[in-house]
Amino acid sequence: MTFELYQIDSKKIFNTVKHICRKIGPRVSGTENEEIVAKFIVKQFESTNLENAEIKKYPHQYYEGIEASIQHLDSGSIITGSPIWMSKSSSIDGIEGEGLYLGSINQVEEIHLDTIKDKIVFIFFLRDYLEPEIFGNLKKLYKLKPKGVVLLSNYNPQVTRSDPIFEESSIFAQIPTMIVPAAKFSETEQTYFTGKFRLKVRGLVKEGFLHNVLSHQDGEITDTILICSHHDTTENTIGAVDNSTGIATVIELARIVSKIETRFSYLFATFGGEEQGLDGARNFIENYFKSRIALCINIDTIETSPGFVASIVAGNENLFEIVKEVCNKNSYPAMAVNSTPNGGDNMVFAREEIPSIMVLFKGTMSPGINNTEQDTLKLVSENSLKETGTFILRLIEKLESIEDLSFADGLPPNLEKETENYFERLQFYKEH
Repeated sequence: MTFELYQIDSKKIFNTVKHICRKIGPRVSGTENEEIVAKFIVKQFESTNLENAEIKKYPHQYYEGIEASIQHLDSGSIITGSPIWMSKSSSIDGIEGEGLYLGSINQVEEIHLDTIKDKIVFIFFLRDYLEPEIFGNLKKLYKLKPKGVVLLSNYNPQVTRSDPIFEESSIFAQIPTMIVPAAKFSETEQTYFTGKFRLKVRGLVKEGFLHNVLSHQDGEITDTILICSHHDTTENTIGAVDNSTGIATVIELARIVSKIETRFSYLFATFGGEEQGLDGARNFIENYFKSRIALCINIDTIETSPGFVASIVAGNENLFEIVKEVCNKNSYPAMAVNSTPNGGDNMVFAREEIPSIMVLFKGTMSPGINNTEQDTLKLVSENSLKETGTFILRLIEKLESIEDLSFADGLPPNLEKETENYFERLQFYKEH
């Protein structure tokens, strides 16, 4: 049997995406929904010729945000938002205090303890990505111990992004905190945040299990190509693009590859915990015989057409040339960049000096939608699913034609440094 006999079934991929989004929904690691999606993926793997489909479980803590609001007591007006991180809950009636607007997060250096004592402080974010500079300044603010914190996000004018990678013991979880689009305040007369406010924040830290799903196919030799995605989301989204599309594409590739006698072995996997510090991939690498993995192909976010298939290659020059050749011969526009990974699960493999290729489809998804409720099915198209899957299938076909997978020699010299910087940053968010 050869690869030419098989084509990507984009309708099957799209139907899988729809099922995950509509029947399962948000999939925060540790929750019942994450277990449901893991069991669904196992069934899909079991329907192929793959061997030993299984779920690995690991104890995991997660946060369930219940409500967050800020009320201007003089006018009575209320603005709702979201609890942020593993934020400490306020009392049932909330906490009251004078409001104080601090301006940009970058101005924290100028704030003194006496200024914010017993105050509910408002602070403006140009964006709420997890960047060291931003959270370095936030840490300084939390050390001054305001009564409550309201983060005004400019990431999306309508909805907030959820980034729940903090731990209950971190400094960021010790003060009641909510996040709200800054634009909501421009619709009220509270622009200058004067007067007395009541802040309500309620959320629960819960114990559960994180799930990894694994299934493999033995080839002629044990050198293994890992094809993976993450199946979890943050709490505010069904994660259509990020990353139901990746899950469904892995399942479709498993369906095809399982029908072919391959030279190399294949491991198909989906990980939980990507949105919470890459915990699923980290548990995997600690508990799997990693020396067998010669290459990781990680699929993360397939947006709507028009657009292009993009590959971020963290490997030696030989691997980059192979990926670039597949890009150049691809019938749909595709490009390769020789670079360190940009924060997905493949960061875990790069840290272990396992070459990786992160494959995504950059299309027409609007900025400020990742990890929000606006990541919906309307952002997914069959064409982009087909083109991404077809590209990866062509890449696998090319890899099957070479003698060996020796891509670790000659890795980019900055790979180790940049991956270590990334993991130091993750640790930074967990500091007390």
